[in-house]
Amino acid sequence: MIRREISLNKKARLCAQGFSQTACIDYHRTYSPTGKLNSLPTLVAMAAIHGLNFHQIEIKSSFLNAPLLKIIYLSIAQGMSTDRQRFCLRLRKAIYGLKQAPLAWYERLKNWLVRTAFLACLMYPCVLFCQKRSELWLYIHVDNIAIFGSDIEPFKKEIASEFDIKDIGVADLLFGVKVTHFSAYVSLNQQHLTESLLDLYGMSDCKPVSTPLLPNEHLSPAMEDELSTFDGLGFSYLSSATCLNLSFAVSSLSRFLKCPGLLQWKAFLHFLWYLRGTPNLGLIYSRQGLNGVISYSHADWGNCQTARRSTTGYLVLFNGCITVWKTRKQPLVSLSTAEAEYKSLCDLALTVVH
Repeated sequence: MIRREISLNKKARLCAQGFSQTACIDYHRTYSPTGKLNSLPTLVAMAAIHGLNFHQIEIKSSFLNAPLLKIIYLSIAQGMSTDRQRFCLRLRKAIYGLKQAPLAWYERLKNWLVRTAFLACLMYPCVLFCQKRSELWLYIHVDNIAIFGSDIEPFKKEIASEFDIKDIGVADLLFGVKVTHFSAYVSLNQQHLTESLLDLYGMSDCKPVSTPLLPNEHLSPAMEDELSTFDGLGFSYLSSATCLNLSFAVSSLSRFLKCPGLLQWKAFLHFLWYLRGTPNLGLIYSRQGLNGVISYSHADWGNCQTARRSTTGYLVLFNGCITVWKTRKQPLVSLSTAEAEYKSLCDLALTVVH
């Protein structure tokens, strides 16, 4: 007798037509928290100091585990033998396509974790730590969970008894970030994304330059849409998740997504040339050192030639390693360099406190 192994990775799935739902009747809240990428380096830095392991699991068909609070009826799909004119389906659990399905799944997972002695961080609801097991942290992104801990296997068995999971094992690729473990440190980089972006624009063999943008270059919006939008800027945003040296360039180019011109396109090409020379840059987190926090902030006063607004930039170091950084245009015009610097310092203080 020949036994055939059947793969279920590719399968048909019944999806709801969420676009036909009516607000306040079929659903109320729809926002579901997801893991913020800037909180991941902090967890990696903390895990490196304490010698914790990094593992990753995936919940299979996660949305189907979440009960629904609202009564929702579904038309019977074509191909089923039931009379579609006389009968309909009542949903007991969330299915893919419902507007409230992501929130229902998050609450289902969070409620179970709270019952097992986990507590969510106030400002980062997708980062949880265990109160009864020391040194066990979770980072949740929808149905993917990164686990940081010294003894992870008991938790894996516990969550496997509640949900159907896929155990990925030691995490060498965390949410698009490549993790490499060494005896003295842990490194994070996204070289694969950088190489994909260069291949997309045929820049794999271009001549590299030393800066992400030209020095003292001030871009302004084009009078009309001279070119299509930067399709590859999304890749650039993702690759800046481990390369803070790209933060200012990505922030500057992102301002012209709706009005790109020839100058913006040339600046984007210059950005690609810089990536060609720095594809393997990333973050390094040492396993030794003090658990101290050092922060820096700066502001470029009035650098936006159109709105005369300033640019905020700051970074936070934990154990001598960069964990949080940000570059953004300030929402209001500053009357002096001192005012711009204080606004930047205020943003930094809020980040450190929360």
